[in-house]
Amino acid sequence: MLVSDMMIPKAESPRTRLPKGESARIRQIVLIKIATPVVVVFFLYLATSLAVYGFETAQAKVFEKEFKDSGATRVGDVIEGCDECPREPNIQRLDDALWWSTVTLGTIGYGDHYPVSLGGRLTAGAFIMTTMVFIAIVLSGIQSAVMDYNRLRWLGMTGTNMKNHVIVCGWSSISKVAIPELLAAGRQVAVICEDQNDISLIKELCDDDSQLFITIGDPTALPALQRANHLDAHTLIIATPEDTTNLISSLNVRANNPGLRIIVYVQRPELRTTFSASGVTYVASPFEIGGRLVASAAFEPEVAHLVDTMTSGLSDCDIQQFTVTEGSSAEGMTVSEIRKEMIINDGALLIATAEKNPEKIEGEGWEVKGNPSTKKKLSAGQIIIFMGTPEENRVVSERLGVQQGR
Repeated sequence: MLVSDMMIPKAESPRTRLPKGESARIRQIVLIKIATPVVVVFFLYLATSLAVYGFETAQAKVFEKEFKDSGATRVGDVIEGCDECPREPNIQRLDDALWWSTVTLGTIGYGDHYPVSLGGRLTAGAFIMTTMVFIAIVLSGIQSAVMDYNRLRWLGMTGTNMKNHVIVCGWSSISKVAIPELLAAGRQVAVICEDQNDISLIKELCDDDSQLFITIGDPTALPALQRANHLDAHTLIIATPEDTTNLISSLNVRANNPGLRIIVYVQRPELRTTFSASGVTYVASPFEIGGRLVASAAFEPEVAHLVDTMTSGLSDCDIQQFTVTEGSSAEGMTVSEIRKEMIINDGALLIATAEKNPEKIEGEGWEVKGNPSTKKKLSAGQIIIFMGTPEENRVVSERLGVQQGR
């Protein structure tokens, strides 16, 4: 299938790491929205505790003086002979004041400690009224922040940590076909779309957030590419409806990530040379491909149907490529020997080979040869392309010791 031809290694699972750039700022804004009222309430709590403790300590000094001057006596908790004395405070230490503030803030009110001085009671009244308002503000702020963060995540503004994934720029007729094919092949996909209304449509393709990430933004701008983690991506597919947008996107990406494979969809086939000169790995013109398929269907309908079926990741039969690695069983074998090996073991059919050609500019310098000579001997680094079912292609990997992709 087409996505196998892209030679993308299996993506790694997302890893948790410190966010960068725009994602970090978004998280910071959300945290500030929650933390601000919480910090205000906390300082109000400390200030009230200190104020009440101060008033109660002053009241205690006045009480002690009046108690001594009046010659009153104390029997247990009962004081006799001090009718003019002020009330004796029961908040005598700072931890008593902190405990009173805590149970008051929690609207519990055990009643074991409470202010008795005028200043302490006024402070307590103000604290109770203020905390009632601020608790509502805190709860509202937390709810609002959670809703904002969930919305930002929905829009993909928090970014992704995917690695070796495929980035698809644009939600077009091409990406509507390419994305399901990639997901069917088990690839992780990050999509950049310009209209937030498209997010719901794209999410219908896959409900697994670890496999599909979507962000809203301008595909020609660096922030959107950063959210899609383009520096750790393996391949970028640019498939917006505008050739100008596609060209600008490819130039921006190539400048920031020279090693990234870039595949571009173009409306006008005459722009192939322009895109290739800009560093694009592969230029696809659906109109050319579609035109050839339609022409073939006119007099060879079964051939057209086969091509259509073989290039779909949803079909039972598939076209996959494998790399001949050094020391593998395939190294040194001829095409004829490999085909016989596959026939004996019910493996896939070898239909083409590919090798590096320094003189070839397109296709990253790889030259593909269909139906190669049976006498052709394979060497390490070459590509062999097979057609078969998933089970038959698995036989290729196991019997020949070759790895899928490049």
